[in-house]
Amino acid sequence: MKFPKNNDCCQVTMRRGESMPQKASDTEKDRNFEALYRSNYAGLLRYATVILNSHGSNGSSVNGCAEEAVREMFTFAWENREKLLTHAFPVGWLYKCLYYKTLGFLKEDRVWTKRILQMSESDDESFELDFRLKSEMTSIISEDDYLLLKRLYLDGYTYEELCAELNLKKSALAMRIKRIKERFIKEYSSD
Repeated sequence: MKFPKNNDCCQVTMRRGESMPQKASDTEKDRNFEALYRSNYAGLLRYATVILNSHGSNGSSVNGCAEEAVREMFTFAWENREKLLTHAFPVGWLYKCLYYKTLGFLKEDRVWTKRILQMSESDDESFELDFRLKSEMTSIISEDDYLLLKRLYLDGYTYEELCAELNLKKSALAMRIKRIKERFIKEYSSD
């Protein structure tokens, strides 16, 4: 997604209830998409932050993921820009997509919290089950990756705390967490 370096494209604005004409050129569509992006990014980021902070559990791993949710939503919007730009309320379309994207983040957070909590609980009765779950998970991902997920989801560490401790940027840590989860899901579902 390349945008012109000059600021001419930022002069294109779309008002509430106004959609793109059906026969708009590709450059005009790109300009309108960029105008939507520039004029709504800050508001969408605040919206995602409020949803994730208010619906996530205390110390939840999603509390710092608002920017990632907005980026993923804009990626989806770019892939579906024809539908977005012809929609009667394109800004509303963006907010609705972001709402569902944040719900996905919250659901994923609950699933991973549950998985790791099941593995970390060990009393005499569930020791055999816990041992089986932990050995199954650590055979799929490394012990370090397991401990990283445990600290993020159960111990209440924030992305910022883990970044400072591991000397990583937030985006690098988020990508590492995403890759661990993808590897786990891929290997777990292949069994």
